[in-house]
Amino acid sequence: MNSVFRSACFMILTCCTFFAACANRPPAAAIDEKIEAKKIIVAKVNNVGLTMDQLIAAMNSLPDLGGAQTETIEDRKLRVLNSIILLELAHQRASELGLNADDHQVQSELDIFKNNLGGEKEYAAYLSKQNLTEAEARANLERGLTINAIYTKEVVDRVAVPEEDLKREYESNKDKLIQPEKITAVEVYMLKDEGEASFVKAKELLSKIKTAPNQDPWKLVLDGSFMVKNTLVRKDRDKELYEAAKKLSPKGLSDVIRTATGPRILKLKEYSPEKQLTFEEAKPLILGKVQRPLLEKRTHEWEEELKKSGKIELMDEFTKQPRKETP
Repeated sequence: MNSVFRSACFMILTCCTFFAACANRPPAAAIDEKIEAKKIIVAKVNNVGLTMDQLIAAMNSLPDLGGAQTETIEDRKLRVLNSIILLELAHQRASELGLNADDHQVQSELDIFKNNLGGEKEYAAYLSKQNLTEAEARANLERGLTINAIYTKEVVDRVAVPEEDLKREYESNKDKLIQPEKITAVEVYMLKDEGEASFVKAKELLSKIKTAPNQDPWKLVLDGSFMVKNTLVRKDRDKELYEAAKKLSPKGLSDVIRTATGPRILKLKEYSPEKQLTFEEAKPLILGKVQRPLLEKRTHEWEEELKKSGKIELMDEFTKQPRKETP
């Protein structure tokens, strides 16, 4: 999407994506440099200063234009500056409407993030690596959740798609809305194909599996000659495994399967045949497709509304003198 706001804003609309953006920030060369960058004002939005530190962080985390498009450092700087101005306008708009995220929301998302990292110890290490204090991390997260709230209210919630349109789209593309066949299994394979010797070894392993509780391949004791793994069996890539798996009942155990890369053993975990998606199953996919251009249009409109709603003043980063003012 071409929207400047969406490309910038979606980096912080959820806890995970927000912290992922922070994680892309390179460690500061020195603490005093970071402090100095916080003092340099690059723009003012309704008299709220945006700093060089914010600009650098956003430049490091904003995605490239993509495709064959290229841009100079100066072009990227202006694109990013425009993005953080729009984010500040959105945050101010949300605050005016009382949509700021509360402590409970922030703590809930923070707990999820900590859990994904591994716990309090890993979270503390993350903060240290990113040169962030606990207060800064919470403030950044609160800001992202608040912007998410105003974007949802003034963009997403205003782009309604009638049920009739979704059903019409479903009927028009029914032949493409297919859930593909899926086969998952536990696979036992030899680390080195030694011809008949490997086949004999595989037969021994199969006998051990058959006598193991629930015929579970994971009960095998590794000896360095084979491995056990969960696998997704694909028809186009694993012809011999696919043909063998199709003959198995759920939790069924195969014989030793000869393949071009050595013997294999499969225990079927799940088989889902190809099927036509119902309207309800396909609805999220259809909604995303139909809603996408409408969201893009409404986002652009909203960006213009935000710009007209506030006073934006761009500053020369080094002299701190006003350079341009927009209504």
